[in-house]
Parts: sequence; C-alpha cells; structure tokens
Amino acid sequence: MNTVPICKEHREAQPEDIIPAFLIFKKAGGSAPDTLKGYRKTLNLFFSRYPDGLDKPRERTLEFLGQYENAYTYNQKFAYLKVFWDWTLSEGYFRGGIHPLHGLKKRKTQGRIVQLEEKDVAALLRTPNQKTYCGLRDYALMLLSLDCGIRPGEALQLLPDDFHPEKEELAVRAEVAKTRTPRTLPLSGPTLEVIQRILKVRPWDWREAPIFCTETGEPWNVTSWSRRVKAYGKKCGLDITAYALRHTAALLMLRHGMDAFSLQRIMGHSTMDMTRHYINLTSEDTRRAHGQAGVVLALVEEEPDRKKPKKKRLRGIEI
Repeated sequence: MNTVPICKEHREAQPEDIIPAFLIFKKAGGSAPDTLKGYRKTLNLFFSRYPDGLDKPRERTLEFLGQYENAYTYNQKFAYLKVFWDWTLSEGYFRGGIHPLHGLKKRKTQGRIVQLEEKDVAALLRTPNQKTYCGLRDYALMLLSLDCGIRPGEALQLLPDDFHPEKEELAVRAEVAKTRTPRTLPLSGPTLEVIQRILKVRPWDWREAPIFCTETGEPWNVTSWSRRVKAYGKKCGLDITAYALRHTAALLMLRHGMDAFSLQRIMGHSTMDMTRHYINLTSEDTRRAHGQAGVVLALVEEEPDRKKPKKKRLRGIEI
C-alpha cells in the first residue's frame, strides 16, 4: 500500500485539528449537509471514546465497530470511518500500519423497505386536520412524497421558486439533491392543488421560507417531520416513518405500470441497484397475487365434464 510520508506537523496533529480539515475537504467536494453532520457525529464519538485513535487506528477502529450489532448502524459507521481513514492516508496524517478496515466488509442487511397497502395509505392521508396550517402542510407533504417519492431531506429544502404549477412540476436543485444531481419531478393534479393552497395561506413575508416550514416560517428538519408521520401512522395502526412514504411511492408507481428507468430518474437513484430492490418486491407481489388468484386451479377443479384419467395396467401392475 502506497502511503504519503508523515511530516512532523501531521504527526503531531490531534483529532481537533484533523476533523475540521477533513470536513472542509468533504464540503468542498460537495457533500450534503446531512452527510457532513454524519461524519462529524461519528468522528467525534470515535475520538471521544478513543483519544489515542490516531496512534492506534486499526485496534481502536475494530473495537469501535465491534460495539454495533445492528447491521445498518454498523455499515453506517463503517462507511464514515472508511472515507475518513482513506483521507488521512492520502493527506499524510495516517500513523498506523495497514488500513484500519483492511479485510473487513459491510454486513448484509435485511430489506428495510416498508410496504404499505393502498387502503393504509388512504387512511393515513385522512389523518391530518387540513383546517389548520400544520395539518394542511403535513397533508401536502405526504401527498408530494407519495406522488413522486422525493426524499424527506430534499422536500424540506424546497423553495417556492422550485414549484412550477404551469409546467406541473417542481425542481430539485443540485444543492438540495442527495446525489448532488438536479432533477425535475412531475406532479399530479391533487398535489399541485394542495401545494398552491399551502402557499396561499402563508404570510406575505415568508417569501424566503421553504414551502414546507414550521408554523413560524422557519426551516423544518427531517427528524421532526418523521415524528409527525409516526404519530399519524400510530392513529392508523401503522408503524412508519417519513422515509416509508418514499418506499411506498416507488412500489405504487411500479405496480401501476411505471418502467424501471423512469422510476430511477424520478427517485434520484444514481444506479439501478436500489431500483432493483423495488422491482424485486413487486415481482414478489406478482407471484403472490398469482398464487392467491389460482385461476388455473379453479378452472380445472370446477370443470364439470372433467373425467379422471383411466388407470393403465402394465404386466399386471396398476399404474
């Protein structure tokens, strides 16, 4: 493995020096605010537990990851630390021998895609009280999420100028998109109508506020929105989060005939890998529905003139 020589200044650098430099590098590379927050949180946690993590990177990294049994959490920490250690190697900060994650891989996870039936979705949409600002906003945000599968973090950063009712679409700006790739999302009539309603009831001085903001015109975060979705779901007997609406949108679009490539563009997937997860689930739906329908079995069993085949005999043996 080729490494950059460690200068004296880098050898003496401490986590409080290296972490800000790393975050500046990632920000310059276009990392999203939520991604930067994830890096900061993980690295601060790692070095708070292991102040000697720079001097014993592999040993401490293995100890740190060994504390996480949940595969999803483990993989998240793994990803953040891998990028960080890769950067320390390239910048000459690394003080260890082999890469701290050498020989390790991410763990296999069970599918986290939440599937809702259409009757459950309809019940969920009836829950918000549209006579209040918050209820109308929540209903509009739910409908938007189900209409185009937009990520919660993207939806909460949309500005009024991103909404184009005359074209029946909205724009997800590059700085808002998780993949840093802009995309345009088509909207259905009911979604267009409710977004126009929410914009009309806003005070005139909220011109710079996001479309989906708090009742005081301040930006809203994903955690707060997800709590509200969870509360609405509880009233309907559903255990869901805001991201479940995105999963549901993808599955419903496929079930109603959308092709895989169109789904990939609308969902903003950088590759087909995630899209395939949704396709596999709808394939399972098809097989299950086919089995439940049992058309051929019903036809065969109900055929009135169907006669049992005569048994044949072969050298005295009945077959």
